[in-house]
Amino acid sequence: MTDMPATGPKQPSSILGLSTDELAGLSSDELTNNSVAIKMLLHYYRQLHDENSALKNDNNTLKTYVDAYERKKNNSTVGAVMLAVSNVSIGFGVNLLTSGTSWPGVASLVSGIALAVAGIAITFRR
Repeated sequence: MTDMPATGPKQPSSILGLSTDELAGLSSDELTNNSVAIKMLLHYYRQLHDENSALKNDNNTLKTYVDAYERKKNNSTVGAVMLAVSNVSIGFGVNLLTSGTSWPGVASLVSGIALAVAGIAITFRR
């Protein structure tokens, strides 16, 4: 047949997406006993480290924005439910006041107004 050399499993030439054959565009042979190349490699590492720090800061900032949005969304939902319940209570209060029963109507109207004020306060709370 053919005389091809037997090849074993090929070792990966990268670790975590970084090439081990070439570091900062330099091969390992070029790095050996070459102070300029080593300084270049350290400079490249520093750039990657600074970029990583900047990305972590951006990620933390965006997480803060997401948390604030979630809190505002939850406050708005609670406020909307309270306003819906207050409208029903105010409606019953007005209906009872016009039918001649004043105390239950006043109680329902006052509780509805209190719920409306609380719902608006929760909705616009910072």
